[in-house]
Amino acid sequence: MRIADIMTRHPLAVGPDDAEADLQRLAALGRLHHVPLIEDGRLTGMWVVSAEGRLVMVGPEQVHQTNGEADADEAFEALLGGKEAVLAWEDGAPAGVVTRADAMSVIRSALARGIGRRHGRPVVVRLVGPADSAKGALLRRTIPLIRHVRSGVVRAAAHAPDAEPAPGRLHGVPVIEAPEAHWRAGLHRALERLSDVQVVLVEDADGPAAATKGVGEDHQVLVVAAPDLDSLVQSHLSDVAAVVVTRLDAAPEVDMDEVRADLNANDPGLPVFGVAVERDDRGLDEWRDWMLAQVLPANR
Repeated sequence: MRIADIMTRHPLAVGPDDAEADLQRLAALGRLHHVPLIEDGRLTGMWVVSAEGRLVMVGPEQVHQTNGEADADEAFEALLGGKEAVLAWEDGAPAGVVTRADAMSVIRSALARGIGRRHGRPVVVRLVGPADSAKGALLRRTIPLIRHVRSGVVRAAAHAPDAEPAPGRLHGVPVIEAPEAHWRAGLHRALERLSDVQVVLVEDADGPAAATKGVGEDHQVLVVAAPDLDSLVQSHLSDVAAVVVTRLDAAPEVDMDEVRADLNANDPGLPVFGVAVERDDRGLDEWRDWMLAQVLPANR
């Protein structure tokens, strides 16, 4: 879109010899609020009608000067940057003016047509791991910790027949049962059912302690119970964004510093968190901070 597409064309312009009273009358008759003052083919100021109806002169430095073929973004940036108006020139004469009122008219029209509406895709974090890795417990503990962002939950893991069914909401956030969400198409359909959320936690189908083929998530997090650390295979971790070792209370002999050192030896910088999850809050603050760091940059 060009400035010519949004400007008020053929603006009334006055010279230094025009009386202020005549200008006041012309402004009132034409309901004008911005009148360029032109002298010897150049802008020397602009008359502006204040909210009280008085004429006020602003200097040329308060007016952004360009041409009608320039991108309309240039006008919006100038007005948002504090310029009083935008004056477009053509063949040495004022061709059009863009004011904040013109910009607001464009915005209102766009909003009425749904143009520019932001349908931001949420950040999707998929928790993968074995059935006994406490993925569900980690998810339940995580939701309250990231309460400052709008969250949603997709449960794709199979649950025992006597397990408590997933509620429609968990800690106030929507929960969707979608066993097919461990496939790309299934995850896409599940995400369509969650609106206006910033992050979606997916409890994936149970599987081995290894990364799986991506299905459209932003971050794949491997969850493994501390007693099962021996099942980890380094070559299976290449596609994970982080590793969470759960149930530390069930394996007090596990030294998380050693676990991190071993995993980082082959994958430097891989975030590795150790949490108890079910009995205490050990390690949850570090996990929370990592989660928020993945979400917040997408919403700046």
